[in-house]
Amino acid sequence: MTIEDVFPNHNANCVKRRMDGEGDGWANEHREALGRSWWMQDVDAMFGFEVFGQNTSNRLFMEYVPDDWENHGKVIREYGIIALFDRKCSLEMALAGHVSAGLYLHNCRVFGKYQGVDPKFFYVIGGQEPPWSLAEIDIHTGERCGDVVVMPDGNWQPLWEQLGIVQVRRELCKWIAKR
Repeated sequence: MTIEDVFPNHNANCVKRRMDGEGDGWANEHREALGRSWWMQDVDAMFGFEVFGQNTSNRLFMEYVPDDWENHGKVIREYGIIALFDRKCSLEMALAGHVSAGLYLHNCRVFGKYQGVDPKFFYVIGGQEPPWSLAEIDIHTGERCGDVVVMPDGNWQPLWEQLGIVQVRRELCKWIAKR
């Protein structure tokens, strides 16, 4: 018997599937590859409508870690913002200097000041299907840092470790535990 047999709306990693069967290909793979303890929310529709007057849905994602569920079901909870991801069709398009990138980097800096740990910002390069590549952008300079990394199929955990995302998450868990 599998998880899917017991909980038909969940995948093998115990993550609830999207009920509408839609969603961004990269975000859906995030669910499959990282599992239940890696939370991510798409935030671009809000930014797109409120800031840019257009629907930019399924392109900007925020990975976060919540508190230890002590406040589950309540409006006020603690969250640590691990990273923002903006999916673009090409690296050239990503690095074109869009005003939205300035907003995303600004938000990362504000989150970092509040939580004492800087989140990371990545462009996810590709469409709805793999392969995808990640290009990290320094949140203080706006410059690309490190090499563009092609994402593996399946297990993303080693890549998250290599890119420092796991370390940011660990630091944020400690920060939340002290609050």
